[in-house]
Amino acid sequence: MSNTSNKQIYQIILIQFGTTIALSVALLVLVDAVYFRSALAGGLISTLANAYFAWKAFAKEQESKPEQILASFYAAEVGKIILTVMMFAGAIALIKPLSVITLVSVYMFNHFIPMLASFFINDDELIRRNKNGG
Repeated sequence: MSNTSNKQIYQIILIQFGTTIALSVALLVLVDAVYFRSALAGGLISTLANAYFAWKAFAKEQESKPEQILASFYAAEVGKIILTVMMFAGAIALIKPLSVITLVSVYMFNHFIPMLASFFINDDELIRRNKNGG
Protein backbone atom coordinates (compact mmCIF):
# COMPACT_ATOMS: atom_id res chain seq x y z
CA MET A 1 0.00 0.00 0.00
CA SER A 2 1.32 3.44 -0.84
CA ASN A 3 2.18 6.00 1.80
CA THR A 4 -0.59 8.24 0.48
CA SER A 5 -3.19 5.54 1.06
CA ASN A 6 -1.85 4.97 4.58
CA LYS A 7 -2.06 8.70 5.18
CA GLN A 8 -5.71 8.77 4.07
CA ILE A 9 -6.62 5.83 6.30
CA TYR A 10 -5.01 7.47 9.33
CA GLN A 11 -6.72 10.78 8.54
CA ILE A 12 -10.14 9.14 8.35
CA ILE A 13 -9.62 7.30 11.63
CA LEU A 14 -8.47 10.53 13.29
CA ILE A 15 -11.53 12.34 11.90
CA GLN A 16 -13.75 9.60 13.38
CA PHE A 17 -12.01 9.94 16.74
CA GLY A 18 -12.26 13.73 16.68
CA THR A 19 -15.95 13.59 15.76
CA THR A 20 -16.56 11.15 18.60
CA ILE A 21 -14.90 13.50 21.09
CA ALA A 22 -16.71 16.57 19.73
CA LEU A 23 -20.15 14.92 19.78
CA SER A 24 -19.56 13.52 23.26
CA VAL A 25 -18.44 16.84 24.71
CA ALA A 26 -21.35 18.64 23.03
CA LEU A 27 -23.77 16.19 24.62
CA LEU A 28 -22.07 16.62 27.99
CA VAL A 29 -22.50 20.38 27.78
CA LEU A 30 -26.01 20.36 26.30
CA VAL A 31 -27.57 17.36 28.07
CA ASP A 32 -25.74 15.35 30.74
CA ALA A 33 -23.05 12.80 31.54
CA VAL A 34 -25.22 9.79 30.57
CA TYR A 35 -25.37 11.00 26.98
CA PHE A 36 -21.66 11.86 27.08
CA ARG A 37 -20.68 8.33 28.15
CA SER A 38 -23.07 6.73 25.68
CA ALA A 39 -21.86 8.85 22.75
CA LEU A 40 -18.23 8.30 23.68
CA ALA A 41 -18.74 4.54 23.87
CA GLY A 42 -20.61 4.38 20.55
CA GLY A 43 -18.04 6.49 18.75
CA LEU A 44 -15.10 4.60 20.19
CA ILE A 45 -16.66 1.25 19.27
CA SER A 46 -16.94 2.40 15.66
CA THR A 47 -13.53 4.06 15.53
CA LEU A 48 -11.67 1.15 17.15
CA ALA A 49 -13.43 -1.42 14.97
CA ASN A 50 -12.57 0.55 11.83
CA ALA A 51 -8.97 0.99 12.98
CA TYR A 52 -8.73 -2.76 13.53
CA PHE A 53 -10.13 -3.41 10.03
CA ALA A 54 -7.67 -0.97 8.45
CA TRP A 55 -4.75 -2.48 10.35
CA LYS A 56 -5.61 -6.05 9.34
CA ALA A 57 -6.86 -5.42 5.80
CA PHE A 58 -4.06 -3.16 4.67
CA ALA A 59 -1.17 -4.90 6.40
CA LYS A 60 -0.34 -6.88 3.26
CA GLU A 61 1.87 -5.43 0.57
CA GLN A 62 0.20 -4.16 -2.59
CA GLU A 63 2.12 -6.72 -4.63
CA SER A 64 0.27 -9.61 -2.96
CA LYS A 65 -1.87 -11.93 -5.04
CA PRO A 66 -5.52 -10.90 -5.40
CA GLU A 67 -6.60 -14.03 -3.49
CA GLN A 68 -4.39 -13.03 -0.54
CA ILE A 69 -5.74 -9.49 -0.56
CA LEU A 70 -9.33 -10.74 -0.63
CA ALA A 71 -8.64 -13.23 2.16
CA SER A 72 -7.10 -10.48 4.32
CA PHE A 73 -10.20 -8.30 3.74
CA TYR A 74 -12.55 -11.13 4.70
CA ALA A 75 -10.52 -11.96 7.81
CA ALA A 76 -10.38 -8.28 8.77
CA GLU A 77 -14.15 -7.88 8.35
CA VAL A 78 -14.94 -10.99 10.41
CA GLY A 79 -12.56 -9.77 13.12
CA LYS A 80 -14.16 -6.32 13.02
CA ILE A 81 -17.65 -7.79 13.45
CA ILE A 82 -16.55 -9.95 16.39
CA LEU A 83 -14.74 -7.02 18.00
CA THR A 84 -17.79 -4.77 17.49
CA VAL A 85 -20.16 -7.29 19.09
CA MET A 86 -17.79 -7.73 22.04
CA MET A 87 -17.44 -3.98 22.55
CA PHE A 88 -21.22 -3.43 22.35
CA ALA A 89 -21.78 -6.22 24.87
CA GLY A 90 -19.15 -4.71 27.16
CA ALA A 91 -20.62 -1.22 26.87
CA ILE A 92 -24.15 -2.43 27.58
CA ALA A 93 -23.00 -4.54 30.53
CA LEU A 94 -20.59 -2.04 32.09
CA ILE A 95 -21.94 1.45 31.45
CA LYS A 96 -24.78 2.26 33.84
CA PRO A 97 -26.89 4.27 33.18
CA LEU A 98 -26.67 4.08 29.40
CA SER A 99 -28.61 5.73 26.59
CA VAL A 100 -28.76 2.94 24.02
CA ILE A 101 -30.23 5.27 21.39
CA THR A 102 -27.27 7.65 21.79
CA LEU A 103 -24.80 4.76 21.77
CA VAL A 104 -26.16 3.35 18.51
CA SER A 105 -26.75 6.77 16.91
CA VAL A 106 -23.15 7.92 17.34
CA TYR A 107 -21.93 4.47 16.25
CA MET A 108 -24.00 4.74 13.05
CA PHE A 109 -23.00 8.37 12.46
CA ASN A 110 -19.34 7.36 12.61
CA HIS A 111 -19.94 4.85 9.83
CA PHE A 112 -20.78 7.65 7.42
CA ILE A 113 -17.55 9.53 8.15
CA PRO A 114 -15.24 7.51 5.84
CA MET A 115 -17.63 8.07 2.94
CA LEU A 116 -17.98 11.78 3.67
CA ALA A 117 -14.28 12.27 4.37
CA SER A 118 -13.30 10.62 1.09
CA PHE A 119 -14.84 13.59 -0.74
CA PHE A 120 -12.54 16.01 1.08
CA ILE A 121 -9.30 14.07 1.43
CA ASN A 122 -7.38 14.26 -1.82
CA ASP A 123 -4.97 11.62 -3.00
CA ASP A 124 -2.43 13.85 -4.76
CA GLU A 125 -0.37 10.89 -5.94
CA LEU A 126 -3.42 9.25 -7.56
CA ILE A 127 -4.41 12.52 -9.22
CA ARG A 128 -0.88 12.94 -10.66
CA ARG A 129 -0.86 9.36 -11.97
CA ASN A 130 -4.23 9.81 -13.66
CA LYS A 131 -3.12 13.08 -15.28
CA ASN A 132 0.04 11.42 -16.58
CA GLY A 133 -1.87 8.49 -18.02
CA GLY A 134 -0.42 5.89 -15.65
